[in-house]
Amino acid sequence: MTRILEAIFRQPVRFLLMLILFPALGVGIAFFLPRTYQSTATLWALRPYATITATGILSNTDAQNNQSATPTTPADTQVSAITELLQSRSFALTVAKSAQLSEVMEQSDPENLNDAMVFEISHYVHVVTKGNDTFTISYSNRNSQIAQKVVQAVIITYGSESQSFSISEGQNLLQSYQAQLVQAQQAVGKATQAQTAYIQVHPNSTQSDLLNDPQYVLLDSQTQQARANLQTIQNSISTLNREISFLGIGSAGLFTVLDPPVVPRRPESQLLVLLAVGGIGLGVALLACIVYLAVTVRRDHTIYTVHDVQKATTLPVALQIPLISGTP
Repeated sequence: MTRILEAIFRQPVRFLLMLILFPALGVGIAFFLPRTYQSTATLWALRPYATITATGILSNTDAQNNQSATPTTPADTQVSAITELLQSRSFALTVAKSAQLSEVMEQSDPENLNDAMVFEISHYVHVVTKGNDTFTISYSNRNSQIAQKVVQAVIITYGSESQSFSISEGQNLLQSYQAQLVQAQQAVGKATQAQTAYIQVHPNSTQSDLLNDPQYVLLDSQTQQARANLQTIQNSISTLNREISFLGIGSAGLFTVLDPPVVPRRPESQLLVLLAVGGIGLGVALLACIVYLAVTVRRDHTIYTVHDVQKATTLPVALQIPLISGTP
């Protein structure tokens, strides 16, 4: 500890210079960087986002409620859906090409350009929930018009392409349900015929006698089960048709745009950027001070204690003058 304090107080100017220089250098560089412009759109979620799969209609509300007791709002489900779509290469490329993002990208090779645009869209388009039914889509770029075009492209692409897969799956699932419906109707017919035939074979049996007859009870149970299965399939077909009709009208049945994205006139505030860069510079300065201090202490061969003498020579210590406090 003595060596460390000696090293610090021997060269305080150098340590202060490093602590000031690195943050100041970072803030200076950040100050002269090109300003960015942010465009934001506010949307109203008309209903929760639902996906039609080969096994049925899956609502993001149901999926998320299985993981958490907190209710999931329509806005939450749509924010989750858009966030996942932005991570898709095809969706991100469609957005980037619609917004003509390539005009401001510093890439010439087509493959590298596509990779750069996918990275830009997937990492810098932000979708945030603002309330139960409202959410925002925002994006920042050095070109204010490109910022507005990207947000607009995300809205249009989400409305047109997010449901295309679900509609296709819905049609396939509907055909499967129709086949199951025919089988269920046949099962109901057979069960009803068997029950009726049993009654005809026992014409003298009253309703009370039949209810106490195990064979009749089994036939009646099979008929009720077949009818319940038929009703379940009919309800599934009705729900699926309703969902497909919602998907067929596109974004009009999913969301509405409250505040469309506009071309921003003023750049974003640099305060947060300057604070972040200044913090990074301060961290680098502290690291540099620690490294410099370690090198200085390691190269310091000054003797302070008896232990230092014993490390420097094998000769015994014959005399030690104690340190007297207050002595000039």
